Amino acid sequence: MAPRAHRPPPRAQRRTALLVGEGLAEQVFLSHLKALYVARGTKSVTVKNAKGKGGAHVLDFALRQWQQAAFDEAAVMLDTDVQWGEPQRAKARQKKVQVFEATPCLEALLLQIDRPGVPAGDAAALKRQFVQRFGAEAHKPDIYECHFGQAVLDAAAKRLSVLAALIDFLRR
Repeated sequence: MAPRAHRPPPRAQRRTALLVGEGLAEQVFLSHLKALYVARGTKSVTVKNAKGKGGAHVLDFALRQWQQAAFDEAAVMLDTDVQWGEPQRAKARQKKVQVFEATPCLEALLLQIDRPGVPAGDAAALKRQFVQRFGAEAHKPDIYECHFGQAVLDAAAKRLSVLAALIDFLRR
């Protein structure tokens, strides 16, 4: 009888994570962060778009996707201006969904990343400020490549806890 061929050791199983953004802008931003911070072969991150409708809908969408595909962990990034409050936060804690809140909207967080200080205004005013500063809306991928490189994000993470937590979620 011939000796058995040597088998390679089994591959380590990668953790899987679901990351849901409220809209297209969040999906593009999260995909940019994924490309920068998820090391190949360490973790499989799926970024999905809940297509708006407020924070409560984003959480429900994430829970349905998580149940359907059996991810190891789930997180959401959402605006706090519509349908988001303490009942939804409690539900997220109970279901063990990590929440990254952009208060009041993603554009406000992006403006804070670009320049220290809290921008003033409601979500509509902040979206206008974002377009004035960067020359395009937040769902354009070119903006992130030009203005939000890894060095800029790492520096901003030192002063913005939500960004630091999001980067930590992607790295671990």
